[in-house]
Amino acid sequence: MKTFQVTITNEWFNASEKLIAVVQQLYDLRTALLKTKSLEGYKAYCNCYAKMNALLRKITKTETANVMLCKVERGICWILELDYLEDGDSPIEIYGWPSIEELNEEGLDTLKGENITVVRLDEELEDNDEDGFIEELVDEFE
Repeated sequence: MKTFQVTITNEWFNASEKLIAVVQQLYDLRTALLKTKSLEGYKAYCNCYAKMNALLRKITKTETANVMLCKVERGICWILELDYLEDGDSPIEIYGWPSIEELNEEGLDTLKGENITVVRLDEELEDNDEDGFIEELVDEFE
């Protein structure tokens, strides 16, 4: 799996229960996609991923074309803006997102300005592709 480094340009925290529920649903959809590897699931996830980016921009009142990612940690939604333009090609994900405890152990109280490793979802799927799913994706989008 090819990974690459990007810089985190901004960071927010949000305790909205509605946002946390939506983030969890997106995570559940991603988990289902990785298990089923269906074309419809991939399209649904990409659509939801794009909508989540738009929602995060509204919540943070940020006008940017950069990728926005989030996860739930300790009942709070942790939102990051990456120095990576949303190209609409394939969703990207943070590979090994640290926990608050890991940050504290390193003496950090924020990820802003730090580099983090990311992976494209299609790359992650390709690494575990034994059924020809990626070929099906390529055929669909060509």
